[in-house]
Amino acid sequence: MSSSESRSQSLPGAESRADQSRSVTPERRDEVPFVVIPDTPSVLITVTDEAMREVAHGMGTIETTLPPGLYRIEQRFAGAVASQFAEVGTDAFTERLPLPRVPAPAPVERTATTHAPHREAALRWSREATHRRGAPTLMVLLRNLRRGWRLDPYALQITAESGEAVDGGEDGWQFDPQQGWAAWSGHLEPGGYRLRLREPSGDGLPLAQALWVSEGWTTLVFVSNGPHGPLPQYASVEMAPTGAGWCPADEGLSLAREAALSGLRQGIDLISDQQLIPMLDSGRVDPFLGIVGAHAMLLDRGPDLERLDEVVRRLAPHVPGHPDVAALRTLLDGPPAQVASPPMLAASCRLLIRADGADPGVIKDGSVAEDVAEHLVGRGVWTTWLEEERRPAAAARGGPAVLGDSARAIGPRPPVADAVSRVEAYVHEIADLAGTFVSQVLREMSRDELCRRTGLPHRPVDQAIERLRGFEDGHDRH
Repeated sequence: MSSSESRSQSLPGAESRADQSRSVTPERRDEVPFVVIPDTPSVLITVTDEAMREVAHGMGTIETTLPPGLYRIEQRFAGAVASQFAEVGTDAFTERLPLPRVPAPAPVERTATTHAPHREAALRWSREATHRRGAPTLMVLLRNLRRGWRLDPYALQITAESGEAVDGGEDGWQFDPQQGWAAWSGHLEPGGYRLRLREPSGDGLPLAQALWVSEGWTTLVFVSNGPHGPLPQYASVEMAPTGAGWCPADEGLSLAREAALSGLRQGIDLISDQQLIPMLDSGRVDPFLGIVGAHAMLLDRGPDLERLDEVVRRLAPHVPGHPDVAALRTLLDGPPAQVASPPMLAASCRLLIRADGADPGVIKDGSVAEDVAEHLVGRGVWTTWLEEERRPAAAARGGPAVLGDSARAIGPRPPVADAVSRVEAYVHEIADLAGTFVSQVLREMSRDELCRRTGLPHRPVDQAIERLRGFEDGHDRH
């Protein structure tokens, strides 16, 4: 049976049409060319018939043949969904599809959230510092995406890796309450930094996200403001040569970035080769776009590691020491030098943790990167962790924090307070489920496997194994 016969027989009434025509003319004449062309290549398109059965599916342009009838065309792109109905007659059907109304943290043209004053703010403050003098190497732009939402212009804070604020407080920020934006930009030395809310979020947890500043580049962070405040977990990050500022000219690459980030959030490949290739070749324009593109490649079931190796080798000279590039290198040419700062992407952080379990020292012992790896929070695509030093002491132990004469829990109580105890609890749970001894679990499960299963670097796992074995030995002696 031909593919056209198979497709026709799956449609309502197709059998009768085929039976009537088979004796006088080929069945294929019942179908007409059907072409839909999206506005950007990484749009996922699904076409269903009147019975809601899928008749076509793919990324980018769809070219097929379909019998006359009513069809539903659905587009998915960067988290946005749009659908429309199409009536197909006896003539060839061709339709150009408008881009779905994509909400984007950056004020990119052809998105639902572009706004001319926000574009002007991004252009200005990516070149001009709001705090002190010098060409900015970091810019954070907080944007109100809908009028009527309250915008706290000082809700975000930028700190060094030590947790010490470097943004100058309220004096370091510029804002426009009428246009709904707040901006910080300034010259920071290359290295790792943190982006966090000045006050804990609605769930009571003091969370931080990793930032990185590279020599010769300005890191640009676009953050949406939601109905309850800033949403840094949905941020978009770009890089531009220091002094050049934000360059929104290439809308295609900007849209590709949003598609790739959406794919990373969902863990699925959502970007077409047509848009991925320019991303991978963007090292001279925006190295971070290349990093995002490399991780988008890894979402493919059979990633081209030879191509990835080429991409990483081209990126490395542009951003030496970048922890996200170091993380990608662990897949290619063995462990890199010890990584002391957390990478920006959570996917990069997971690569480093996995490499550290197999080769201790990939993450430097006692470093900020190790501390972050032990307190990761699954929250979007960015490396986000719970800042233990900002948690009330009682809450950090899982108990109530006393406020005046009353006591209440601050945020959800973690099952176990520290990473070592989490590993111990996991081993005990495995032993209980298997009906065996902890010592047996430790004999059968390697350190590497424990690192992989718990998502922790080698040091807390080693400490947990040592404590568990010590306890077992002491118990046996008694």
